[in-house]
Amino acid sequence: VKRPRTAWSWRHLGQLTALFCLLALVSAGAWALDLDAGWEYRWGDSPFDAAGVPLWTQAPEEDAWSPIGFPSNPPGRAGRQNAWFRVTLPEGEWRDPVLYIFSVDIIVQVYLEGRLLYEYGHFDAEGKGRFVGWPWHMISLPTDCAGKELYFRVFSDYMDIGLWGEVRILERQELLGDIVTKSLDRLISSGFSLLIALLALVFALLQRDHRTFGAIAFFALVSGTMVLSGAQANLLILNQPLLWDYLGASSYFLVPVAMVSLLSIWVYPAYTWLFKLIRRVHLAYVVGALTLALSGVVSLASTYPPFDYLLTLTLPVLLVPVVHFLPKANADQRLILAAYAILSLLLLLDMAVAHSWLPWGRIPLAWGTLAFSLAVVLVALHHYGRTQEELREMNLRLEQRVRQRTKELERLARVETERARLLEIENRKRGELEDLIGALHECSQPRAGLELLSTRLPALCDFAAGAFYRFNQKTSDYERLAIWGALDTPEHLGSKPEEAARIEETNHREPGSLWRLVIEADDPKQGRRPLGLLLLLPPHDDESERSANSRLLWRRLAERGVERINLTLSQLSLREALRAWSYEDGLSGLKNRRFLDEALPREMALARERGQALSLIICDIDYFKRFNDAHGHDAGDAAIRHVARHLKAVFRESDSVCRYGGEEFVVMLPGAKAEDGVRLADWLRQSVATDPIEHGEERLGPVTLSAGIASWPQDVESIEDLLIQADQALYRAKQGGRNRVERAGQAPSA
Repeated sequence: VKRPRTAWSWRHLGQLTALFCLLALVSAGAWALDLDAGWEYRWGDSPFDAAGVPLWTQAPEEDAWSPIGFPSNPPGRAGRQNAWFRVTLPEGEWRDPVLYIFSVDIIVQVYLEGRLLYEYGHFDAEGKGRFVGWPWHMISLPTDCAGKELYFRVFSDYMDIGLWGEVRILERQELLGDIVTKSLDRLISSGFSLLIALLALVFALLQRDHRTFGAIAFFALVSGTMVLSGAQANLLILNQPLLWDYLGASSYFLVPVAMVSLLSIWVYPAYTWLFKLIRRVHLAYVVGALTLALSGVVSLASTYPPFDYLLTLTLPVLLVPVVHFLPKANADQRLILAAYAILSLLLLLDMAVAHSWLPWGRIPLAWGTLAFSLAVVLVALHHYGRTQEELREMNLRLEQRVRQRTKELERLARVETERARLLEIENRKRGELEDLIGALHECSQPRAGLELLSTRLPALCDFAAGAFYRFNQKTSDYERLAIWGALDTPEHLGSKPEEAARIEETNHREPGSLWRLVIEADDPKQGRRPLGLLLLLPPHDDESERSANSRLLWRRLAERGVERINLTLSQLSLREALRAWSYEDGLSGLKNRRFLDEALPREMALARERGQALSLIICDIDYFKRFNDAHGHDAGDAAIRHVARHLKAVFRESDSVCRYGGEEFVVMLPGAKAEDGVRLADWLRQSVATDPIEHGEERLGPVTLSAGIASWPQDVESIEDLLIQADQALYRAKQGGRNRVERAGQAPSA
């Protein structure tokens, strides 16, 4: 919940911008090291000698220290409020090194070789102290600090104890430049919000709508102050962390009040009772928390967690009227709701990071408040402009009403007729599109969907000349599948934009008249990838308003249709990927037993129908249990992957290689005779037996395979007995001494 906040002015923005440019030049070539390893911790507080040197820094007592990934919240706190952390500083050449800490809970002393380098807060005789703010820390280090141990003495009566966020060692000028750089977004967005607050306040004083502009001014002021208080560059102007924290806390606690004030005006006034309740609860919390903190009854830090939980409850409660109101909301209201959703999400994410529910990171809260402020201003300006425009139009209509009445009625009649015509066309084309989408859903894969599109798009897009292309992944160009109307296009179309200009020139059209719509799909492995291209060249003879409206309708329908097609193709791609994953063995990358159980009957039926041979190989890793017991299960998995690589290298793409279970593999060889299967199986056996297995950095030596093969119709009379006969042949190979290939229906080989 570390949110240092401060006030701001435009003069300071110019100063910090100049400072950033200077620091960027000075720190060119500088480098930083993250201290994210080698930390140790120890609960309690160290005794001190007569000279005030902590004994724990002189006599380390190695057994008392425990390793920790990051110096924050060690295990087993059990109410303890004192902890020590230490780390060995890394090697490096520094000119002016400093240690940067994003934040500390809540006060800290830093020692190097028993010497106090830095102190934030005051430790009393009992090793305790009061909360004095959440600033970032810049601790000067000696240039010869490399390899020395740095000790941190921490006290915290807060829910967290230790360092928080980032801990780095770097050059001083680089750190200052980084602080200014990372604060610019907050400075800019908060400056804009404060400017909005000033302008809205002026409008509230000059206009009748005081409530609306007053709510805008209040929200912009609160959000701008909240964002500004989180800019780390504030401490470069005025090093008063506790002052900024009070400003930040007050503005942060008032954010729900400001949000409710705006939402109650523009979004859903029917829930006024709920907004009043939320406003009163949060105002009571603001007053109570700040009063108790200022009077010293509680620490300001302790006021954040209860408010965070209250805000976590408030934001979902506001979703109830949102869900009820959203279907009938207009564009302005939807804009406000979208901005509210973004800001609420960012607030919740920031809160989750502060409570360590999510890994530490910088949440762009500044942009969320800026987006909400902009949305509010845009809606306010839109309302104001629309009101003024309506007043002017009303005066104009009163002057021209008699003369234009008849003309207006005729125009409205024409518009209504045209609207009805376009609506009828739109409904018809939507029906055709729904039929096409239904047919696409029946396709097995995206490629089949492209073939369907090549036959159905000419009828669907008959309002314009067009062509449909399929994207070739190997050549990165488009191959034409269909063409209709008077459109001259090449057979193969490159993917560069100048191709559109060449087609327009060939067809004697103005630049920009060709509609180029990409057919694409989201692939689970490759991401978004192009599948095809739809080119449309609508008629342009008639330049009347009716023709322009028709072209606008066609363009809108074409774009929406392509969006629906792309979504459907993405679903086909996902379905195809899921089908492939369900047939794949995760360890070996081969097909799994489920695939074999479904594919083997199909291959048997095809072999019987076509009168072609079908061979089946079953192979097994010899002494696999002994190998596992000797080297471990990880090495056993490596052996399975090792054999799988040889299987992929030996057999054809048309052959089906499956992991049957454990260390056993099955290969289906459509069209292969028994002699071919024996040759391939023996080739596999020899290649595996002569290739050692490497596991990590250890060379384990090779394993051997035993294999059995059966072929129809050479070895078995009934094709359904292939698997049984091949398994029996494998058994004979095992009984015959292993590392051999046996064929069904043959005497065991010597």
